[in-house]
Amino acid sequence: MARYLKTKYPGIFKYEGPRGAVYGIDYYMGGKRHREIVGKLLDEARAKLEEMRARAKRGDYVSLSRQRKATFDELIAKYVETEKGRPSFDRSRKYFLFRENGEERVPGPIWEFFRGRRLATIGPYDLEEFKRRRMEALLPSGKSRSAASVNRELAILRHMFSKAVEWGMMAENPFKRFRRSIFLEERNDRCRYLTEDEIHRLLTACPPYLRNIVQGALLTGLRKGDLLDLRWADIDLERRILYYTEQKKGGKRGVKVLNNDLLELLQRIPQNGSEYIFTGPDGKPIKDCKRAFQSALRKADIEDFRFHDLRHTSASYLVMRGASMKAVQAHLGHTTVRMTERYSHLSPDFLRSEVEKLDGAFKWSEVGQKSLQNAYLEDTLLHSQIPVSG
Repeated sequence: MARYLKTKYPGIFKYEGPRGAVYGIDYYMGGKRHREIVGKLLDEARAKLEEMRARAKRGDYVSLSRQRKATFDELIAKYVETEKGRPSFDRSRKYFLFRENGEERVPGPIWEFFRGRRLATIGPYDLEEFKRRRMEALLPSGKSRSAASVNRELAILRHMFSKAVEWGMMAENPFKRFRRSIFLEERNDRCRYLTEDEIHRLLTACPPYLRNIVQGALLTGLRKGDLLDLRWADIDLERRILYYTEQKKGGKRGVKVLNNDLLELLQRIPQNGSEYIFTGPDGKPIKDCKRAFQSALRKADIEDFRFHDLRHTSASYLVMRGASMKAVQAHLGHTTVRMTERYSHLSPDFLRSEVEKLDGAFKWSEVGQKSLQNAYLEDTLLHSQIPVSG
């Protein structure tokens, strides 16, 4: 049987129902008494009560009724309406929210977890529970979900709640209530890049349109989404410059200088009346080439490689050919050199050739060598307790 219980904290009550115990708050705002459920954590209820009392003092209660009624489903609808058309949303982000089955939208992992919930009832505990379940949910292949994958879903949620606050649907983004970041620590020490033989095998296994894409990725070091979004209008052949948009950085514009190989590639690609540079066999823009790329990798007998590793390959070959870290940083569009260091792994052969540059750098004198030999001999004899003759 459900029941309401008092706590030792004025304005905070405990509700025990069929689904367990939760905390709620009781306060006055705008001349009216309000009672609402907050969540399973007492600290969360105390923070919420302080927030509502502060809002009451400011007279900030006009949009409270709307905020209490707004649901996650309403947020989904408004979010999709405003975000659709953005390359990053259409290409990947929307699939965490829903999948289209004809005219029907089938909820994805985010929508499935929060569907039907009122936004005002979503707090830090719910975000922690969502993170835990996503970490425990295995991929179709049976493998564990990576920290980067879970963080991506959390980042989408954070952006959605920020928009909800901006639209007056929530009072505060629940992500801001964490003392420490809820995001998982990611390992960015992957060092896979293609050897010259693997590059040749991969290009041989690619159909012509995919070969152009792979060569473009190797020469520009661009992320897949930024590369596929390139248009002919972004090319300035006279100045030998390529302009691109960094989707990961909110549409920031970047510039690359066209080297001879990249210039030759662009001149070789037929335009076919399309505004996009990299198109499919039908001349239409490509949203993704994952399946075709995986097929080419299998034909080329290349394992443990992803499309993003082409960017790693591009940076690694720059370093192996003598480019500075600053130049590689500019090539990849990184904000700090530290971010670039994980792309600067060098091949053992190159390291060996570099270390061999020390050969002959130090001129040991014959006297110095003899002194070292005598010192070694005396030390050996001393420890063996054999007297040294004069």
